[in-house]
Amino acid sequence: MTASDKNEKKTRGKNGILHKLTHGFTASIFEGCDCQSNYEQSRGVSIRIENLNKSFNGNPVLKDINLEINPGETFSIIGPSGTGKSVLLKHIVRLEKPDSGHIYIDGHDIYDLSEEREREYRYSMVFQSSALFNSLTVGENVGLWLREKRVCIESRIRRIIREKLRLVGLEGKENMMTSELSGGMKKRVAIARSLAMNPDLILYDEPTAELDPVTSDELARVIMDLKSQLDLTTIIVSHDLNFALYLSDRVAMMNPNGVVEIGTPEQIKHSQNPVIRNFIYTTTKGIKGDD
Repeated sequence: MTASDKNEKKTRGKNGILHKLTHGFTASIFEGCDCQSNYEQSRGVSIRIENLNKSFNGNPVLKDINLEINPGETFSIIGPSGTGKSVLLKHIVRLEKPDSGHIYIDGHDIYDLSEEREREYRYSMVFQSSALFNSLTVGENVGLWLREKRVCIESRIRRIIREKLRLVGLEGKENMMTSELSGGMKKRVAIARSLAMNPDLILYDEPTAELDPVTSDELARVIMDLKSQLDLTTIIVSHDLNFALYLSDRVAMMNPNGVVEIGTPEQIKHSQNPVIRNFIYTTTKGIKGDD
């Protein structure tokens, strides 16, 4: 078994990441319908994070994180590497459990076992590495969750695959293998796969990682177009300041001590907070700003 095969087994298996991120449906199809009854319905969810803390081996990664994200909002979390941005995303999708604190989605504490029930929202995550399966075609990657969860009949799944690929500018690419794709195309396939879940919440972990500036701009336009067409809540984690400011309704700046400031892109750009000003100068000019 090759390393690639082992990674696919780890991701797709019962305890893999994909299994943990699929939810909200039973295995059967309702008679007389193309898809299960709640698949077509989506709406942005609210998120509230209160006093969230997480340490690894005694090293604090998240310190008293407090955030509120509105339904339908595009919210970016920016900051230098190593400030816990991606770890925070993993908490929102329950891939990590906090040492203390709470996360509420639509008012329900996602870690409260007494409230354990079938979730009334769907979420999907676009991973930094894209996490595509090399043994599958583009279309098979996009339709994987729909088929594994038996959400729709096959003819409807094929239409959904075509529709989601069209939304990300990859119409007609269903039969390509992932090995034939550029880095930017792989990111867009990963987005299409997430959209195939018809999520209420979509999370992007460093979407411009390993992309050149031109490809990053193309990806930003794709996400901006989706923002105008779909009703969902979007969270973006990025160290790419211009990318985050272009796409976001609001932005939170994080550093090793927690959340530094939250504001609109204009408020962040004109902030007098020295931490934010240094980050802006460093990321846009490659020099350190004055304190």
